[in-house]
Amino acid sequence: MRGLSFLVTGAAGGLGSILCRMLLAEGATVIAHVRTPDQQAELDLPARFVISDLSSLAETRALARAVGPVDVLVNNAGVGFGRNQLHREVSRDGLELRFAVNYLAAYVLTHALQDRAKAIIQVASIGQRALDFDDLQCERSYDGIVAYRRSKLAQVMLSFDVRAGVPCNALHPGTFLDTPMVRESGITPLGTAQEGADAIMFVIQQTLAGTTGRFFDQRSLAQADPQAYDLDARRRLRERTAELLGP
Repeated sequence: MRGLSFLVTGAAGGLGSILCRMLLAEGATVIAHVRTPDQQAELDLPARFVISDLSSLAETRALARAVGPVDVLVNNAGVGFGRNQLHREVSRDGLELRFAVNYLAAYVLTHALQDRAKAIIQVASIGQRALDFDDLQCERSYDGIVAYRRSKLAQVMLSFDVRAGVPCNALHPGTFLDTPMVRESGITPLGTAQEGADAIMFVIQQTLAGTTGRFFDQRSLAQADPQAYDLDARRRLRERTAELLGP
């Protein structure tokens, strides 16, 4: 990793902070994204910090402009099921929060940086649910688990659509790892955050070696939801995404 620059989103805790430390130990230059100045103050990392609320499209776009050259983008930031899984939360732009942060922010950063990146990694989930294009914002019968799983499938679909010549892969870092996202949902962790960071590092290495267009379950190649391989579904998602993002 020596000599490579990494942008790691969601670096304030859990997998992101551990991954940043691992990359720094390997000699990489790390740009650590956090949401607030308080989160930056809590981290003792010799990294360059960027502060941005990824629930805001304007702030996400500003982040993409501000980071400069990036060799590897790791879209790790995410919102889980939520404390109250029946309460529909929205982003600062009025979009369903999980779709906005887990997918749209990753989409904006991926498309902004793909022309200068050597590799892109999408930290997704094996818990996926087919998209309902008639209710993409989950406005009917809201369920935070369903919203999360749809957003993560959309992120996998994004990974399969990155411009040719830029290696990109998605992965499931592990099931119910000991992270703030899992604890917030009231779920007993089944694994450590270190296991998830190790899985991300493995996929980074595979991606830099040229593997692309694949989905990993931790360190093993796996199959995503069938909709991820449906070219028409991916086209429809791109079209709807363009409508949501606007000019």
